[in-house]
Amino acid sequence: MTDDPLIDLLSRWPGRFRFGRLAVALRTPERLDEGVLVDAVLRGIAEDEDEQSAFDSLLREGELEAAEYLLENGPLPDRAGLSGRLQALADRRQELRDELRDRCDVLRKRAGDADLALPELDMAELEWRCAVSWPETLRLLRAAETALEEGLVAGRKALLARLAEREEGGATDPAWAESCRALIDAGLLRVAARQIDDGTRGAGPERVPPLPAWNPELSPAQLLEWHLDPVQRQRQVRYADWAPADDSARELLEAYASLDDGGFVAAQRFTTAFNAYLHSDDPERARPEEITGGYLTTVTRAFADPEIERFRPLGNLDLFIGGPETKEPEGLEAMPPYVAVGPALAASADRGPCAVLLLRDLLQLATLRTGRSTALVRLLGRQWPLAAFVGRTPDVLDERLGPDEATRWSTLRWVLDLTGLGGIVVADALAFATGWDPALLHLFLQALAERQGRAGGGERWLSRWREERQFSAAVEDTVLRPLGPSRIAHIAFWAALTAAPAGEEVTADELLAVAQLTADLVPDADVLTAAMAGLGRLRLTEQASVERVRLRRCGVLTFLGERAEQRLETALRDWAAHAEAAASEDHGHAVRLWEARRHGLSPDYEAYLAVLEGATMTADLDARLAGLARQTAEFAVDERSVAGTTDLMPVLRETIGLWQQAFPGVQVETGGPDAAVARISARAAQVLLYELLANAGEELAGSESGRLSVHVEPYGDEWLVDVRDNGAGITYPPGREDLVFRAGRSTKGEGRGDGLHRARDIAEAADGALLLVSRADGHPIFKGAHFRLILAKG
Repeated sequence: MTDDPLIDLLSRWPGRFRFGRLAVALRTPERLDEGVLVDAVLRGIAEDEDEQSAFDSLLREGELEAAEYLLENGPLPDRAGLSGRLQALADRRQELRDELRDRCDVLRKRAGDADLALPELDMAELEWRCAVSWPETLRLLRAAETALEEGLVAGRKALLARLAEREEGGATDPAWAESCRALIDAGLLRVAARQIDDGTRGAGPERVPPLPAWNPELSPAQLLEWHLDPVQRQRQVRYADWAPADDSARELLEAYASLDDGGFVAAQRFTTAFNAYLHSDDPERARPEEITGGYLTTVTRAFADPEIERFRPLGNLDLFIGGPETKEPEGLEAMPPYVAVGPALAASADRGPCAVLLLRDLLQLATLRTGRSTALVRLLGRQWPLAAFVGRTPDVLDERLGPDEATRWSTLRWVLDLTGLGGIVVADALAFATGWDPALLHLFLQALAERQGRAGGGERWLSRWREERQFSAAVEDTVLRPLGPSRIAHIAFWAALTAAPAGEEVTADELLAVAQLTADLVPDADVLTAAMAGLGRLRLTEQASVERVRLRRCGVLTFLGERAEQRLETALRDWAAHAEAAASEDHGHAVRLWEARRHGLSPDYEAYLAVLEGATMTADLDARLAGLARQTAEFAVDERSVAGTTDLMPVLRETIGLWQQAFPGVQVETGGPDAAVARISARAAQVLLYELLANAGEELAGSESGRLSVHVEPYGDEWLVDVRDNGAGITYPPGREDLVFRAGRSTKGEGRGDGLHRARDIAEAADGALLLVSRADGHPIFKGAHFRLILAKG
């Protein structure tokens, strides 16, 4: 009871639950006044709320405890749907808890990058408040964000003063000073301070100064006239900030103006000026060739910055120079992404291979003293297809990202910067959401590109992607695609997510218990644990065996975890309806996936996987596999075919997962560091591990006591991969161990013997080696053959 009769009356009024905000307000009467009550009732009337819409509104706004109170005490219709509402409430709590953690991680990272002490975030307090009221949680978060911004302002001011002192002392490189300012503006104060103190230059897109902001009130044509007319330059001081940085920048603008005349001479002049502006060693070398509508020539060293040359290794760029009347290039659709300039050309609203440099772009470029090639690629990257930077497939993206997290992080920042899709905050959000799964990252980047420039795109969309049904369905499909049509593999995945949140270990017993609690009829324990081990083929799996599995904590798996129980029920029902055929189908699919890995270097390997991972099997799989085998037999291994860098550990986890499904019942022991980056391509590493494990699998197949050991360890500048089993060993006579690596020689009969021969060729092409350390009896437990793969560290 309170001293206010109105509040007491409203607290007992059954109709209060129709007004969500009123129900919230009445829970804390000590904060109430008449204005709050009137506003709550009037807004409820205006929005025509009933109990259900009030609940939905509270859920949407994050007033979770109030929504729960409404469920427990309010006269909600359809009480039979209570479990669904309770699930929606639990899902919303988890979603907001994830967002809270994401925002706190971003705050900590920004504070770390700025070398600032962030006010201590009491995560227990924040998570408790988050479970009660998201608006209250936001209030605390914004206070921390405000404190950080105030620290950034002070830090920027102090560093700019230190930079000014260095510049006053003389002997500073203008490019270095501009890089320092760019880092300071980006909030990377730690790196900027180190750069100012020791005079070095950091890495990353933030060190490259951005183009000057364009004033929409400026007329590009008038500004160009100001550049060309010495009299105007003296009178129109309002354009002084747009003065060319040097003679090469001035000549670039004058050469562009000459394109109004058309012809070879004007095209040659612009080509020379453009190459000179980019500091080409030989600006006279490129010669325009006349084609329909203009001239085609080359811009050299367009990707001159060492950090962006990975996107165009040769560095050269095709340049189309349009005639005075040419509105768009013709007949160049099949060319790689190129750049076009011309008085009548206009930029397309959609991404495509032709990126048009407008007069405004050239006026902005002309002001730069440093970072010119990067600034140019930034202008082009916003117009080119995303595939120009990330490739057309997840595998290409995976290769471009690099093998270790530091390289991946740097590459992702550059991709986002050059394509205009975002900065560090977006990179952070993408890394957490996707867990660095290349297929998911490729999907998210494509979605960002499609929504670029739209309201609600970019960083805002990344915080709300779960709300798009079509995209969230695509996310789920992308995660599950490597499992193919295997019903039991899907059961294992959803059971793992039901048993524990992603990031926590799930034992075989826990996974089996979850499945048994969900349905009366479940797959046999050995079949289900083999499928659990098979989860190693997922890039989001950190550990997988017949004993335990741990999926990586990331935004996508947290989202899927909210639906795991329902998906598990569906998967078990589907399996039960096809139980007789499911086991043989799943084993057949697993064997096909395993056998396909031998052909990882064959041209049609990706196409075969796409068919194999489809929802339904096709009749021509055997013919396709035979075609792959022919390609593999004809393939000549050389240094180019195995070049690259790869983390061996995820490749090993994926390979072991497939191996255990193809050869069930064998106990596997694995060991190694968290990461083992080797100088070899991912596909070549996959083939090597396949050949070694296939040899052991065939030896142990059908054994009830079969055991396999695979361990990775560093040795100086190399990685050692030791593969042992407890089979019968190699039967070649002592001193003739070399025979095991000879083409066509095998202890398993005619038509065999190419696998280890080919594996040794691949290892040697990668500057490594493949050895038979022991024919047999080299270990007290693993008494079979002992092979050692040696690869150079990446």
